[in-house]
Parts: sequence; structure tokens; C-alpha cells
Amino acid sequence: MEEKMMENDSLQGALQKEELVLIGLKVALALKEKKKKEAEIKIAELKVRMSKSILEVAAQAMEEFKASFEITDLNIAFGQKAFIKGFKLCKGRMVWRFPKLDLNFLEEEPDKKVGPSGATSDPSLAEVIFESFVLVAEVPEPM
Repeated sequence: MEEKMMENDSLQGALQKEELVLIGLKVALALKEKKKKEAEIKIAELKVRMSKSILEVAAQAMEEFKASFEITDLNIAFGQKAFIKGFKLCKGRMVWRFPKLDLNFLEEEPDKKVGPSGATSDPSLAEVIFESFVLVAEVPEPM
């Protein structure tokens, strides 16, 4: 019986040691999970900041592009192409609707140089006359 008590005590001691090891492992696991969650939160915050930075840089680049001469040139080229396309479309519809109508005057002649028109104008109508004026109301300046 004494032998069984000793064996029981040794088994209880071993069990307590195993329980302590288990508790230590659980604590270590909990700490690792906490650090993992903190790292995931930090990664998410960095992704948000990076996305905001990318959007800000893209918006700034777009504004700079809009202010550049390149966009002006692109707008002019687009406007010209759209006008020519619309003109050709309209001309095609006119030919279809009015087949007897002579539209040859619309064709450009590559040999003919375009110069100033021979129309006369009254230069007195083109003069700008500046007269003195009286201030009617004051406009507050923006702050």
C-alpha cells in the first residue's frame, strides 16, 4: 500500500509538472497570438496609409497633367478629330438625303493657299473706345 501511495505521489508530481508546462505553453501561445493580431492591425493600418498616399500622389499627378500644355494639346487634337468626324458624318448624311446636291465646294484644294479675305470692313467699327467710368459698387476682396 505504501508503494501505491508513493507511486500515486510521484504521478501527482508528474501531473503537476505537466500542468505547469501546459500553462506555460498556453501563455506563450496567447502572447504569440496577441503579437500576431497586433502585427495584422499594423499591416492593415500601413495598407490604408499606403493607399491614401497613392491616391494623393495620383490626384496630384492628375492635377499637374491637367495644368500642363500636353493636356491642352490633347484637348485640341481631340476637338479637331471630333469636328472632322462630325463634319464627315454630316456630309455623308447630306449626300444620302440630297443626292443631287453638289457638295464639291466643301472639298479642300491642296494647291490653293488660304490668305486674308478680300472683304472690306469699316475700321471705325473695330476701334475700342475707353471712356471714363464711375464706380457703382465696391466688391469686397476675398480673404
